[in-house]
Amino acid sequence: MLKMKRLSVLLAVFVLLLMAGCSGNGTSDSTSKTGGSSDGNTQGEKAGTDTEKPPKDVELKFWTISLSPTFDDYINGLIDQFEEENPGVTVKWEDIPYDTIEQKTLTAAASGQLADVMNLNTDYLKKLAAVGGILDLTERAADVKDDFFAGVWEAGNLGDKTYALPWYLSTGGLLYNTELLAKVGYDHPPATDEEAWEISEALYEKLGVYGSTPKDVHLYLPQNGMPLVSEDLKSAAFNTPEVLAVFKDFKEKFDKGLIPKEILLGQAEPNEWYAQEKMAWWGTGPQLFRQVKDLSPEVYEKSDAAPSIVGSSGFRHVSIMNIAVAAKSKNPDEAVEFAKFVTNAESQLAFAKIVAILPSVIEATEDEFFTQGEDSDDPAEKGKFFGAKQLDIAKDMFAPVENISEINKTINEEFHKVLIDNKDPQKALDDAEAKVNELLKDE
Repeated sequence: MLKMKRLSVLLAVFVLLLMAGCSGNGTSDSTSKTGGSSDGNTQGEKAGTDTEKPPKDVELKFWTISLSPTFDDYINGLIDQFEEENPGVTVKWEDIPYDTIEQKTLTAAASGQLADVMNLNTDYLKKLAAVGGILDLTERAADVKDDFFAGVWEAGNLGDKTYALPWYLSTGGLLYNTELLAKVGYDHPPATDEEAWEISEALYEKLGVYGSTPKDVHLYLPQNGMPLVSEDLKSAAFNTPEVLAVFKDFKEKFDKGLIPKEILLGQAEPNEWYAQEKMAWWGTGPQLFRQVKDLSPEVYEKSDAAPSIVGSSGFRHVSIMNIAVAAKSKNPDEAVEFAKFVTNAESQLAFAKIVAILPSVIEATEDEFFTQGEDSDDPAEKGKFFGAKQLDIAKDMFAPVENISEINKTINEEFHKVLIDNKDPQKALDDAEAKVNELLKDE
C-alpha cells in the first residue's frame, strides 16, 4: 500500500502525463512477466467470438508510456487474460519513458518498426497518422464506436478517419474553499465564467485573495465557441473581433490585479497557493485534490468539490491517452482485437480502481465505483463523481492537426505579451495568426 504522500506524487505525474507534461519511469521489457493479475480484470471480452481463433504463433508487440513498474501487475494481467482467451497469440510488452516516446515512435515509423499496438497521446497519434504510420480503424472499430463517449472518440480522428481507440482520461473539476466564499457572501462555487469573475473581484477587494487564475488562453477560446483553426484545418481562425474582445477583457482584469503575474510566469504553483488560502478555488483534475490535504489538512477540511466551469460552447476539455495499431503490423486483425480488449469496459474499470483516472467507455463510468461519490464528504471522491458525470460533455478541444502543440504555444505567448508586456492586442493576434498559418502550411 502506497503512503498518501507517495500516492499524491504518483497521481500528479499521471495527470501531467495526460496533459502532455514531463514524466517517465525506466523502460521495462515485460516479456518476462511479474505474474500478477489486477483486481477486477477477469471478465474481458473474448476476441474473435464470431470468427475462427487467431492463427497459431502470432506475436504482438505492445508499447505503453511510463506505466512500468507501478502498473506491471495490471498490464501483465491484461496480457495474461488476452493470451488465455486467444490461444497462439503472444503479447510482448515494452514500457517507454515519456521523454523518449516521440523520438522512438517517429524513428520506428520511418523504418517500419513500430509496435503492433501502441499507447499514444493525441499529439503523437496525429503526427504518426499524418506520416502513414497508424492503421485506419474507421471500419475495423466501427463495432465499438458507440461504447465510447462521443466527444472523446473524436480525439482519435484525423480528417474524416479514425486512427485510435480512446483509453484513459483526465478532465477538470473544481476544488473550492467554502469558508473564503462565505466571507464574501457566497454559499456556492462559480458555475460560469461570468460568475467566477464576479466572485473573483469580491475576493480580491475584500480579502486580497484570488479566484480565477488563468495562465493560458488556448482552451478558454474553443471552450467558449472561438476555434483556433478553421474548419478545413488550413488556416488560423482566431483573429476575430470576438477573440480581440477576450484579449482586451483579460488585459483589463490583469491590470486590476485580478490575475496574478506569478501564475502567468509559472513562478507559483496553484496547489500551494490554494493550500495557503491565496486562492479560493483550484480548477484541476480531481485526482490532484488530495495534494492539498498533504500540504494543509486544515484547508482541505474546509474544501468541497464541484463540477468544472463550462464555457459557452457547452463542452469541457478532456485529456486523452489512446490505443493505436501500426499500419504495417503483420497481424492487424489480432492487433485490433487486443486494442479493443485493452479499452473495453471491464479493463478500463479495473484500471480506474487502482489509479485515479477516468475511463473512456460509458459503461465503466456507470459503475458504483464512480456513482457512490455523489454524496461523499471527501472532496476527491466527490470530484471523481463529477469528473465522470461531465464526460458526456467532454471533448478534446484541440484542433486535429499535427502541429497543435506549437499552435497553442504561439497563441499563449502572444496572450502573455498582451498582459505582461502591454503589447497591442490586435498586433498580438496578427502576429500569432501569421505564425500559426506558417505552422499549418507544414501540415
